[in-house]
Amino acid sequence: MTQQGASPTKRKRLVVIDGKSVFYRGYYAMPGLSTKDGTPTGGVYGFAVMALEVVKRLQPDYVCVAWDKPKTNIRRRLELYPAYKAGRKPAPKDFYDQIPLLHELLEAFNWPLYEFDDYEADDIMGTLAVQATAQDIETILITSDMDMLQLIDLHVSVYALKKGLSNIELYQPESFTEKYGLLPQQFLDLKALKGDSSDNIPGVPGIGEKGAIELLKEHHTLDGVYENLDLIKETMRKKLEAGKDSAYLSKKIAAIWTDAPLKLELDKLEVSACEPQDIRDVLEKLEFRNLARQLPEFMHVDAVVEAKQATKQLKPGKLVTIDDNKDLEKVSIPKSKQLIIQSVCSDDRDRVPEQITLGFDDQTLVLDLTKLKGDLVKNFLNSCFMAHSGVIGYDLKATFRSLIALGVNLPAVQHDVLIGSFIINSLRREQSLSELAAADLGIHLDEGMSTPADQVAVIRGLYKEQAAELKKIPSLLKLATDIEWQIIPVLADMEQTGILLDTHYLSLMAAQVEDMISDLEQQIYGFADQEFNISSPAQLAEILFTKLKLPTEGIKKGKTGYSTAATELDKLRDKHQIIDMITQYREVTKLKSTYIDSLPKLVDKNSKLHTNFALTVAQTGRLSSNDPNLQNIPVRTELGKRIRTAFVAAEGNTLVSADYSQFELRLAAVLADDKEMIDAFNRGIDIHTLTAAQVYGRDPEEVTKNMRRDAKVVNFGIMYGLSTHGLVAATGMGYDQAKTFIDKYFQTRPKLKAYIETVKEQAKEDGYVENLLGRRRPTPDVKSSNFMVREGAMRAAVNMPFQGSAADIMKKAMIDIQAKLQGTKAKMLLQIHDSVLVECPEDDAKEIAQLLKDTMEAAYKLPVELTVETDIGKNWGEI
Repeated sequence: MTQQGASPTKRKRLVVIDGKSVFYRGYYAMPGLSTKDGTPTGGVYGFAVMALEVVKRLQPDYVCVAWDKPKTNIRRRLELYPAYKAGRKPAPKDFYDQIPLLHELLEAFNWPLYEFDDYEADDIMGTLAVQATAQDIETILITSDMDMLQLIDLHVSVYALKKGLSNIELYQPESFTEKYGLLPQQFLDLKALKGDSSDNIPGVPGIGEKGAIELLKEHHTLDGVYENLDLIKETMRKKLEAGKDSAYLSKKIAAIWTDAPLKLELDKLEVSACEPQDIRDVLEKLEFRNLARQLPEFMHVDAVVEAKQATKQLKPGKLVTIDDNKDLEKVSIPKSKQLIIQSVCSDDRDRVPEQITLGFDDQTLVLDLTKLKGDLVKNFLNSCFMAHSGVIGYDLKATFRSLIALGVNLPAVQHDVLIGSFIINSLRREQSLSELAAADLGIHLDEGMSTPADQVAVIRGLYKEQAAELKKIPSLLKLATDIEWQIIPVLADMEQTGILLDTHYLSLMAAQVEDMISDLEQQIYGFADQEFNISSPAQLAEILFTKLKLPTEGIKKGKTGYSTAATELDKLRDKHQIIDMITQYREVTKLKSTYIDSLPKLVDKNSKLHTNFALTVAQTGRLSSNDPNLQNIPVRTELGKRIRTAFVAAEGNTLVSADYSQFELRLAAVLADDKEMIDAFNRGIDIHTLTAAQVYGRDPEEVTKNMRRDAKVVNFGIMYGLSTHGLVAATGMGYDQAKTFIDKYFQTRPKLKAYIETVKEQAKEDGYVENLLGRRRPTPDVKSSNFMVREGAMRAAVNMPFQGSAADIMKKAMIDIQAKLQGTKAKMLLQIHDSVLVECPEDDAKEIAQLLKDTMEAAYKLPVELTVETDIGKNWGEI
């Protein structure tokens, strides 16, 4: 925020904050921010940042907050214009859930919040500004609502939030005129002419800002424009004549009303009346610890300090850039408690490393790889790593890919601040380094870290914070040490290795699939008796429900008509042949665009695809593949199998897959301590046949394929919160039959039912659930007042121990596999949830398959035996 110069008359200063506007910006600037128990705090954090900035930079004598009272604040304007602000979507529920926390913060600051029926926040701010001017008090309005510019004068300034919380523009009379070429008192007439789409204020149709400004420069006011219509060009004149009523109505709607029912009582707004300790207590409660630590500076500041100086609190070391081999030869490796490393790569598919940053205690070295040549860099880095026990960084997996490309021996991981943040609170979305710095260190820079030394300082600060947090929860520290840190080099190696893609095969397949799509289109047009855009939901709905008159009972209906989503079309499957054709058309066109056409464009110069395995997406800890996603290629469809056929082994090599059998179901038996299930698995009994026999009351040899199928659906579905409706949809059972089936299932599996109830209770009481290895998933939404949100959160909570345990055991298996593959010519290429794909020489395939089976089955000691199935083939489609 730019400092405003001191007033020459040294008037007292009032700051009025548009509360909802600032809160809204904070909410969307920090969307994933929450406390450890999952309570969302992004909006409150954004407001807290702005509040402290206000005190620090503007040094006000008085502060208060204006707020839009829900629903009733715009009643008077709606009477004038019923379409006012029409179309605005309500904010998400967790936006409103944070407002009580904001009230706590405001109470600590001793800042009153004003809200009234029939008055918007800008009306309240205008009223306060007028009253303050009458008392010769300078007023600063903080808002993102540009309507406030009409209040600017020698006493009133506006700080306008342009984007996020850091891009702020100061408006005073001079700067307003410089921007618009008008005087502030002309701004309301400008709005009257051009309108405002954000508030649905119509203005004069066909006149934009540029035209409106020219009119006001020439004729000064709205009245002046209409008094001189005969002097205005015909095209513009006709627009003005047609829109006269709209212009004057718009002016009335956009005008700020300064008669809100409040009196400016300065003694109640004094900044000096707050107790800093009260503010600190609230910040600590909200887990804004770094803001709390900086509070003395904010509350007792004597001079303006630029935001960038915040990084100096972390003491960035001396920055040295090495871009000449001779200079690198002279560098001696500094002694350092911690070694921090970052890298920069090219943006192309080959991901060529361009820069390596090394952060030592007192200095930061930047190696410019575009200029340094030969093995000198590799040898230097290897020496650095040998001199330190491990490295710390942000997204070390990306850095390790660079090290692999350079031929460097990978160091041990001491800590990764991206993954550490996610382990501590998995509700956080994957965040950039600058976002983590703002959230956890209270460092706010307009354009992120300006130098590598700043980045190193921030990473070091985040490491200290996270290390302290992890020590408080030993199970999470063990998870980080044993699993998350060790899987990083494994994934980096897999990503850097990539998998060979037969692009010629896919190009031939693309032509064949295009013919298939054309055939499907002709069949669909034949059933519809006309051509139309099959991909258009509106046109498809018109064909299905108007022309073909398919039944609409039970079909969801939105504002634009009946839904044609897959779930709705499935209800019509037996009503008309066109439904199957449309379903097939959608599947084929999606696979063509997502894989057949796209994958060849993503290969490197060696025809290899390099996916990215994300560790911070799935809250269960499951790996997620992206750019491209190779985990979602269909397994069971013929077209999916043909796409997989394009993934091949190099000449002389073959592919080996290893897949855990009934992985999560075996873990369910362990988690529930269901001795019968454990014994059945260990004796090799088919668990689905056993379940069907128990539920249907038959001998195992009497169980039919359909009975076993139903049991299989429930066995796996229960871990995902399968409901009666879900079983009906999956099997075609009647509702009563499905309900009876689930009831009988739990009668035969009382231990599993009891365990699920325990998980639900933990989700509600502790605010989190955890898996076998100690990973936690916060569960704040299980207490939501919204039924759908609450039920969805409870299903996710129940699933987490099953899927999360499987995910982390799979990571442990991958770590073990990587260690055992050392010294062989085999390379791990992909992980697809419960399976891995390895490439090796053809002659070694059987040996590698056995190695995978033995290693994965022994990855984690459990009372139930883990079973792994392996397969071998020249391409992925064969296995």
